[in-house]
Amino acid sequence: MTSLTEREPTGQMQPGVVRVLSNGKRIYAEEFKTDLVRQCLVPGASVAATGMAHGINANLLRRWIVLHGARGHASACAPALLPVTLRAQSLAQATLPSCAPAAQPLIEIEFHGARVRLHGEVDAQRLGVVLDVLARRT
Repeated sequence: MTSLTEREPTGQMQPGVVRVLSNGKRIYAEEFKTDLVRQCLVPGASVAATGMAHGINANLLRRWIVLHGARGHASACAPALLPVTLRAQSLAQATLPSCAPAAQPLIEIEFHGARVRLHGEVDAQRLGVVLDVLARRT
């Protein structure tokens, strides 16, 4: 295994690149990274478009945004929440909306051609028995 060493520059280096390692990895200047992160924080700016414009992969640029703590900066721009104060109110003082009397509860089940209608309070155990009987008939 060989250690990573710097390559000899064979041509023009990309802007912002300080050096290129033997494995092709580029080392970028901190000022360059910070400048790109700032560009990405502008409202409406696209991280992908900013990266493409500077020859940087968008995923790498997103990592720089996280590493530079810009995530916290974005939340600082979020709208502030207003305080809410709740007061205890007795049930007698509360004004309840008027509503029509509740209709009698109804459960209607259609199961393999059989229709079962249950009105009023339904006992779960009895409903289970009815459903079991219907299931056995199929």
